[in-house]
Amino acid sequence: MGLGMHLTQEAELSIEQSSPSEPLLRVDNLRVSFVTRAGKIQALNDISFEMRAGETFGFVGETGCGKSQTALAVMRLTPEAGVIERGEIWFAGTNLTSNISQEFKIIQHKNNVKLKRNKTALKRLDQKINEIRGKDMSMIFQEPMTSLNPVYTVGRQLSETLLRHSVDLLVDRILARSDVTKEKLDGIINAATRGELTQQKLHEMLQNAGCEGLEDQIWFILSRKDIGVVQKNRRISSLPERKVKPLTTRFLVQLKKANGKIPILFVILNKLPIVRKSLWGVIEKEALDVSYELLSLVNMPNAESVLRQYPHELSGGMRQRVMIAMAIATRPKLVIADEPTSALDVTVQAQILELLRELKRSFNSAILFISHDIGVISEICDRVGVMYAGNLVEVARLDQLFADPKHPYTQGLLASIPKYGEKRELLQTIEGAVPNLIDPPKGCRFRTRCPRAFEKCSLGPPWLQIDKDHGVLCWLYGDSEKHVDQ
Repeated sequence: MGLGMHLTQEAELSIEQSSPSEPLLRVDNLRVSFVTRAGKIQALNDISFEMRAGETFGFVGETGCGKSQTALAVMRLTPEAGVIERGEIWFAGTNLTSNISQEFKIIQHKNNVKLKRNKTALKRLDQKINEIRGKDMSMIFQEPMTSLNPVYTVGRQLSETLLRHSVDLLVDRILARSDVTKEKLDGIINAATRGELTQQKLHEMLQNAGCEGLEDQIWFILSRKDIGVVQKNRRISSLPERKVKPLTTRFLVQLKKANGKIPILFVILNKLPIVRKSLWGVIEKEALDVSYELLSLVNMPNAESVLRQYPHELSGGMRQRVMIAMAIATRPKLVIADEPTSALDVTVQAQILELLRELKRSFNSAILFISHDIGVISEICDRVGVMYAGNLVEVARLDQLFADPKHPYTQGLLASIPKYGEKRELLQTIEGAVPNLIDPPKGCRFRTRCPRAFEKCSLGPPWLQIDKDHGVLCWLYGDSEKHVDQ
């Protein structure tokens, strides 16, 4: 599958450029709590981890351990009853939690706990984060049927992402077609006919011809397997015929100069239905064309007809492909995949994992992958964080985790997996139940189930760095300066 599309503009990022030596994402001492009628729930307790560009980092653990809440906190999408009490989230050099102390107040009177939100501070947060969320970081949610809007077509929902975050890209594509001539494309067509055209060579030829904006469109045509060479050449040579009217060109040029803000003259003209079609309507049509290309990139069967369909008309695997296409539409730096294969059969699951691997290779996006299935984690992740009852209890490279797990909970998880060729009467289990997070156990939250618990476990456990890539939250391996207090 060719994924040569350049789906974002490098200029005018809404976030600061971080140094290559700096992590893309850094979470420090993150604590998230939920205020309920029953009391305050400590959902996440002092979570710290880092991710670098192009890395796949996985979270694994039992249901309710805090995997999804960590992801939602990173996206600043914590549910209504939840708040980030403390900690920092740094993404590409920008602190996403710089004003958390102003966003809420927890009022506690005897046994009653109430949450009061600062609407002004939350509005400022939305204005800041909306320029990042969906563009530089995106999320593939756990259940695509509830994440996609049932009353809008797939094409409408994909286009909305592009119109919100990638107007510059759409404008460049349209203007590039208006500037090119058939003569400039002859060399490309000849090279493609001879089978000599790589994406790098296409990039160089278009650069020399001053037509860089056509690269995505031409490479998409060349990558199609459902049409022959003659038809591909015909489609490439017809690109200059898709020019727009002079008024539309003027509108697009002004739109580009104004950084996506429609000049006042065109705001007025855009209200006239007969004019709107040749102004903003042209951009909307381009967004639909890019949506088709995106669906094709994620191997969606009958992509053109799917654009006109509603979510309920698609299978689970097709809906998940739509979610992935939506997540990569702006070529984000970070993609969060929350249980993206949990509701799929094993065949489709393997296809989705391979698709995510290909996207990572092509776009160099970092992927935060969440799953309760350690087998799936082993298929795709470079490093793994094991979570239990709101604590991050171990972080290691994938090979380290399987070869030398340190935390008793990690050891229990791995021991419970059936092994090929091994005969057992009963599978090993972890005795006991996950603790109540309204009143969690003092000290280590796993100690009530741990077969190796001893006296010190009633105190806040230390975080020990076994080596550069391997850390564990446990008293079994000594003491450190950092302790996680419950």
